[in-house]
Amino acid sequence: MAGTRKAILMMHTDQAQGELWQTALSSQQLDVLWEKTSSDLVQYLEKCDRHSLPDLLLVDMAIKSPNSETLQSSSVCQWLTKQKAMTKVILFNPRQERIKDIEHSWALRRGASDVLPRLSSQNLMAGVARVTALIGCALVSQPLEQLAKKLGYGAEGDLMAERNLVVVPEVEPSSTNARMQTKINTKNNQNNQKSDEGEVVMYRGVRVRR
Repeated sequence: MAGTRKAILMMHTDQAQGELWQTALSSQQLDVLWEKTSSDLVQYLEKCDRHSLPDLLLVDMAIKSPNSETLQSSSVCQWLTKQKAMTKVILFNPRQERIKDIEHSWALRRGASDVLPRLSSQNLMAGVARVTALIGCALVSQPLEQLAKKLGYGAEGDLMAERNLVVVPEVEPSSTNARMQTKINTKNNQNNQKSDEGEVVMYRGVRVRR
């Protein structure tokens, strides 16, 4: 992977998302290698010369190491930290449109630089910008704008279909019951906020603060 162009190694479980990432990153004059999920990332990196390590790993956070229950994301982050390598790691979750705070905290605790959600026409530019910024590359926006427009056609069709759905209005509760329910909900929310302040929970075996 030696050369003047930055190199990115990807590992995806979602074929469509992988192809989208590959197209978007390649448009930024980056060398993109798509590794199979059956590969062991740590073993792959161990075979690389230190000067030929990829500049960034883009890994689905749910992929497990071969013949193990250990997450590849955890193993590779630990290996890179021990080696004091300059390779950055960005995790992503192609199954979600938005990353939860607890997922973000978990990823950072593991040693990743960032965690991203499923790519779409709405977040394509922002997602790629976070990748290029992390490895010190300038963002080339024009090809991404064109790609986002192509993706937008499907999104627009879905939006039109949603608008054509028949919406059945909900029955309004009586004013007295509505006021009582509002008081109850307000009290419950206040209690929940107090109990959640500073709460530490376990996520994928790591203690993170909510």
